[in-house]
Amino acid sequence: MPLMLPSAALLAILSRPPKQEEDAANGTHVTLQKDAKAKTTYPFFRLDDDHPALHLGKGTRIDFRGRFAVDSDHSEASTDDPAETATLDLGKKRLGVSGEIVNAVEFQVEAELTNDDPWRDVYAEFKSFDVARVRGGKFKIPFSLDENTGASRLDFMFRSLAATHLAPGRDIGAMVHGRVWNKVIGYEAGVFEHDGKNARTNNPDKVYGDQTVAARVTVEPLRNKKDAPGDLSLGVAFTRSDVPEGIPGVRGQTVLDQTFFSSQYLVNGNRSRAGIEMAFVPGPASIKAEWIRMETERKGESVEDADLSPLVGQGWYVSGTYIVTGEKKTRMPRPKKPLLQGGFGAVEVGARVESLEFKSGSSSEQGSTSPRADTILGNRDQAITFGVNWYVNRFIKVQANFIREKIDDPSQGPLPDQPSFNSRAFRLQFSF
Repeated sequence: MPLMLPSAALLAILSRPPKQEEDAANGTHVTLQKDAKAKTTYPFFRLDDDHPALHLGKGTRIDFRGRFAVDSDHSEASTDDPAETATLDLGKKRLGVSGEIVNAVEFQVEAELTNDDPWRDVYAEFKSFDVARVRGGKFKIPFSLDENTGASRLDFMFRSLAATHLAPGRDIGAMVHGRVWNKVIGYEAGVFEHDGKNARTNNPDKVYGDQTVAARVTVEPLRNKKDAPGDLSLGVAFTRSDVPEGIPGVRGQTVLDQTFFSSQYLVNGNRSRAGIEMAFVPGPASIKAEWIRMETERKGESVEDADLSPLVGQGWYVSGTYIVTGEKKTRMPRPKKPLLQGGFGAVEVGARVESLEFKSGSSSEQGSTSPRADTILGNRDQAITFGVNWYVNRFIKVQANFIREKIDDPSQGPLPDQPSFNSRAFRLQFSF
């Protein structure tokens, strides 16, 4: 039953007539522009910006959203099961609704249907003023370009290592955001219950950040320039929270979630994150880069109750993509000639280089696995990903990734005698 709505939407778009013919044929749709005095009859249903939408009145609508994906991957290193190197994941099913009420309030409710913690984004936002919009509920903390990119719009199958393990992710809170100076500068600032889902595990004994303050500022210097070569965005972000005494939930994992650093070191005190981001999108190409650093204090955790060097997680990535079929790079590229509509769809190629490292602020002595060691036994994973994206039409996306990783200390990784290994992954995605 849940597949009926997206399937119907896909069928409709593949067979829809040109827009003017559609407008003339659909009695519940807005009439042709030449009849300026005609009135819209509510309610009506149509496809808006790739989302099926039910319009209930002027400025009031409900958008229906969904994402279904099938993943297959294979790695030279074992996955969750030490005897298993290949997996097939049929379980990515996400449904939700979003919309607005009388042009004043936006909302979104989204759930993962195969997750023990199903609720994703659940929030409402007062949007009357572009310079100051207020959002409350559960949503992503404003930190990291990659982490705040929607799952269906990612350039690669998996988020960067830095965003996955160092950015906070979703939490419950309130945020003010907006754009100023002719919309060149954007800002987001909020207060949240904790420091995000990414800092936690299913182990209730692991500690994570308490109340968290976060802020992010982005600048688009080419936004209002007609002759700009492309869209350019530069940003900085930070978070701050207090972490109670204990073993933290933060850990280091490879692209396919194989552990290469298990945090077993006591922490206590302030946790801070800092991030720098850049995105440049000239026509069919894109270049993105990000650097993230997270420090967690270890106050009074030495055997003599003195302060220890902080636990540090640091990562970065640089990525580039190019749509070889010529379409302009957008959040979700739309093929000029979709499959079965006179063409093959759009094809995009890309590459990403990245690193994720865990260490202590001190390197004065040899690393140790003792929970109270001043210099911890750190580790680093470096990865390069090559990817191909095939946009069959505006709803269907096929992805293939080849990943090469190298771990500095393989004894802590999935292959203790082998620092480097290869993985490959494939995804079929249907989203609306």
